[in-house]
This record gives sequence, structure tokens and C-alpha cells, in this order.
Amino acid sequence: MRSGLGHVRDPRLANAIEFVLSKQDAQGRWKLEHTLNGKMWIDIEQRGKPSKWITLRALRVLKAAGS
Repeated sequence: MRSGLGHVRDPRLANAIEFVLSKQDAQGRWKLEHTLNGKMWIDIEQRGKPSKWITLRALRVLKAAGS
């Protein structure tokens, strides 16, 4: 699989992929660490809790990287 720029399998990205994997919890989810809650009309998710949006984004990146 290729990204739009063709850099998905670049070995220089190995540290970034390891970083993403290090943030994964035991249940395969990622927590919301930084939030805009209080600055928007509604609060979507809570800081420190598993995030559906962060998990989706992380899984897409890992899939594209072949992890």
C-alpha cells in the first residue's frame, strides 16, 4: 500500500510507528491526551479516556504502514 506521497514504508518512519504503538493500551485503544474541551460548543470526549477518534486515526496509520 502506498500513501499519497509514497512514504509509508520509509524506514526513517520506524521511530514514529514505534511511538504510536507505545501509546496503545492493553485493549488496543488510544487515550485522548490533549483536548479542546472547554473551547468548543460541546465536549466530545474526555481527557485520559479511550478515544474512538484517536484509535481510528492510529489504526489507519498503522494499516498504511503495514504494521
